[in-house]
Amino acid sequence: MFSLQSVKGMRELWILGHLLFLSAEDIKERQVSLAVIGELGVTGFLGGLTAGRPPQPLPGLLLLAAGYCSKEMIGYGDGWLLVALGMWLSAGELFFLLFLGMGLAALSGTLFHRKELPLVPYLTAAYVIGAYL
Repeated sequence: MFSLQSVKGMRELWILGHLLFLSAEDIKERQVSLAVIGELGVTGFLGGLTAGRPPQPLPGLLLLAAGYCSKEMIGYGDGWLLVALGMWLSAGELFFLLFLGMGLAALSGTLFHRKELPLVPYLTAAYVIGAYL
């Protein structure tokens, strides 16, 4: 039988694997696969149903609205990714991920004098910081 700790570890690896794949894609293509994001969201939703964990789409929906208002300076893929992560994580974890990820991106942009950066790699770094440190 699986222990609760091993299930949590598998959950974290599942999320991290998706984030790493999407990060590489965001860096290389400047876009992310909605199919991969959809898979992450659906599996999280189904897992949440069995675990009694309510979905938390609000942070992602707010990011989608910010993308719309900024004429997609924040990509819709980033917002959809946060919606999908909302099927796995609590609202507090999502806001931590979003604010730390955006803070890391802003710091990187300032240090390296870049105005446009892919956000997913910074969300991934924030996830690693939150989940593993």
